[in-house]
Amino acid sequence: MRILISNDDGIGAPGILALTKAFSEAGHEVVVVAPDGQRSAASHSMTLFAPLSVKETDVVGAVRAYAVSGTPVDCVKLGLRNLYPEAEFVLSGINHGYNAGSDILYSGTVGAAMEGALNDRPAMAVSLAHSREDTYDLAARLAIEAYDMLKEHPLPKNTVLNLNYPAVDRALGLKAAPMKDTRYNDVYRVEEKAQGETCYYLGGSVDETMPRGDDDFSWLLAGYATMTVIGFDMTDHDATNALKAAL
Repeated sequence: MRILISNDDGIGAPGILALTKAFSEAGHEVVVVAPDGQRSAASHSMTLFAPLSVKETDVVGAVRAYAVSGTPVDCVKLGLRNLYPEAEFVLSGINHGYNAGSDILYSGTVGAAMEGALNDRPAMAVSLAHSREDTYDLAARLAIEAYDMLKEHPLPKNTVLNLNYPAVDRALGLKAAPMKDTRYNDVYRVEEKAQGETCYYLGGSVDETMPRGDDDFSWLLAGYATMTVIGFDMTDHDATNALKAAL
């Protein structure tokens, strides 16, 4: 299979190297098109009012690799239109940090995969715990298993498989689960600069009071890998139909 791999941590990140190595060793043709630097939380943003700079580089296992000055979505969009239109599948990751629950709304990793789905390619986003930097190979092997599973259970059109690996040495298993409504205790640290400028730095932590249930985030905390099929259609069909009836 011809696979386009991207991410939002940058082309030199260990996650993209692990994913490229795993899929190339499994016999796939891999071309990497990824940001030239960190682009986390880019979501589905893209560059409209500036040119994209592209530099060919080397990534072990890839037949070609390109570092792009734009966002993850820019990389996939440019990859599928110009740099590697032959791609049959889009992979994004492995992200350093979960993309579970409502975090996917901010995720550049998921945004890159979703751009693949919007261009009629099956796609998968892969992430692992921010607290672990020694499980990339395990997450990559799980991504291979999930990819092989999709041969028997193809994704619906315009959807992405969102895969997360837990913060343990070995996952206790794999759970298919819906997204959690995750919440954070956001805190902005204030710093006063010269000439009246004020800077705000975002920090905070996960709200530990959230109840656990049958959802991706809860299963990850319990030591299981998770997968969720997600799509770009955010329509609340019941509410929309209620409005339709009211009209």
